[in-house]
Amino acid sequence: MSKIVVLNLGSGNFSSGFSSVTAGLGEVGNLYMQFTGSLPPAPDIPQLLRDWRLLYTALYQSHSYRGGIDIVESGITHCSEGDFNHISQQLETQINTWLKSEGFRKIESELRTQLNPAEPVRVIIESDDPEVWKLPWHLWDFFAEYRLGELAFSTPDYPPPASSVIPHRRKANVKILAILGNSAGINLEKDRELLKQLSGAKITWLVEPDRQELTEQLWQAGWDIIFFAGHSQSDNNSTHGRLYINQNEQNNSLRMGEVKEAMRKAVDNGLKLAIFNSCDGLGLVRELAADQIPLPPMIVMREPVADPVAQAFLKYFLKNFATGEPFHLSVRQAREQLRGLEHELPGASWLPVICQHPAVIPPSWKPLVNGGEEDTKIPWKSLSKWVAIVLAGVISSYFSFGSQLAVLSNKWGIKNQDNNQLLRAQFYYHIASWLNLNYPQPYYNLAWLCDESLDDIDCAKQRFNQAALRGLPDAYAELARLHLQQGDLEIALKLTWECLEHSDYDGVRAACLKNRGWIRWEQQRLEEAEADLRNAIALAVDSPHAYCLLAQVLEAKGNQQEARVAWKNTLKYSNYNVPEQDKCMGLAQEYLSAQ
Repeated sequence: MSKIVVLNLGSGNFSSGFSSVTAGLGEVGNLYMQFTGSLPPAPDIPQLLRDWRLLYTALYQSHSYRGGIDIVESGITHCSEGDFNHISQQLETQINTWLKSEGFRKIESELRTQLNPAEPVRVIIESDDPEVWKLPWHLWDFFAEYRLGELAFSTPDYPPPASSVIPHRRKANVKILAILGNSAGINLEKDRELLKQLSGAKITWLVEPDRQELTEQLWQAGWDIIFFAGHSQSDNNSTHGRLYINQNEQNNSLRMGEVKEAMRKAVDNGLKLAIFNSCDGLGLVRELAADQIPLPPMIVMREPVADPVAQAFLKYFLKNFATGEPFHLSVRQAREQLRGLEHELPGASWLPVICQHPAVIPPSWKPLVNGGEEDTKIPWKSLSKWVAIVLAGVISSYFSFGSQLAVLSNKWGIKNQDNNQLLRAQFYYHIASWLNLNYPQPYYNLAWLCDESLDDIDCAKQRFNQAALRGLPDAYAELARLHLQQGDLEIALKLTWECLEHSDYDGVRAACLKNRGWIRWEQQRLEEAEADLRNAIALAVDSPHAYCLLAQVLEAKGNQQEARVAWKNTLKYSNYNVPEQDKCMGLAQEYLSAQ
């Protein structure tokens, strides 16, 4: 079971500060440690947040992807992505300065002492202040170190969690109520297709229902997941939320308070998760919490959301969750994967947020499929070589030897990949990751297989990200490389900093410095590019791509003599079987021939 931190901010606000902050640490139902502290006034943070929201709205008003986003005219007539990125950085800096204050330092220090960065941790922030909920807490430096951590929000007052006993279902189906509401201007068919791809799910569809239809379905017994896509909206203080359920002239929307008894019944009947893949959803959750409904984990978007962002988040989350990732990591990984859209849709990764009752354990996919019980069957797809593992598991217990078996399975994956048996290699890597969820190497190896052999960049990025989250710095370097190849310089730069911060190994640091030099070359910051590339070569003298980039930088600076040496080293160390190096070989030959 993952660790849990319940961070209660007590009474207060950003103007006067939060004088009584407590942090409970432990497991669900057993917070066995508590630390106290305070947070000082920070009036600049709400103002920066308001400025950010105004620029966010203005940017989307003028954006080609405006379709599908519920916005209010901001009054700003011009906004560039540079302005938006600047205010985003200011807000991140102010948040971390605030959380490094003297009164809060003891809490963070105790948490870092007690928590292992390699272990999963969920941080639940309790507050009644709507501005606290709107704040992008995922920018806290704590989460950069604790890569298996994710945050959620709760009100400080809540009832006991639902305690009803749900009859065990023998059939393997996750019961999902999928509500497709008002679809004006947005494409909900994409959401439908993504849900239909879920294996082991039984989905009941409500397409633009009226209030009676919706209420009747919520009262039905046994929903595991409720999903809503369409238009929604919260009031200015995010205390109330409204769902737009159809396009009728009248009775086309409802407040959450109007279905609170039906939602309470759904929770009593065993609701495990609610996903509101729609705009501005904090008010939906806060209104239910105010009605003293013990909230299961609920995913909402904290701001208006563009159609492509909502669809991409749903795609990433379902893929992670349904393949066995823990719920909170599935959300974090999906949120971070949205960074890949931010060159076109700035701020996308700030939007998804979890809200829940602190004493509720988030669901996992396999227990849902198996009617509430963990699936203890090993998903063999081949009997060859696994008879020994079954026997070892029977004699010595799977749980005692899972780590050793994971290492063995990973080796078999490497052997099959070397022999070009790609499907078998995939299978063994998947088994290794299943045997030991915190083992990064099979994710890393699978990423290379996807990148080099399967030409599946999305798969490679996802697997490198999973390896990085499990503490493998090499994965940050490769993930940055893939983003660089796609022109995502900002994301690549963030990943490069993560790589340099977490690795002391010369080979990995060389790759990270090479990537940063590459970024600076693309930005035409030639002095910085040259410095990084020379430092990379000093750590790894046989790095052909570093020489290739350095040669181009030196050419641009007019240093032809040293450029010639760099081009010669490019040829010396390159391998034409590697596409990236083959391209460099072509550039080197072209330059040297011309000379």
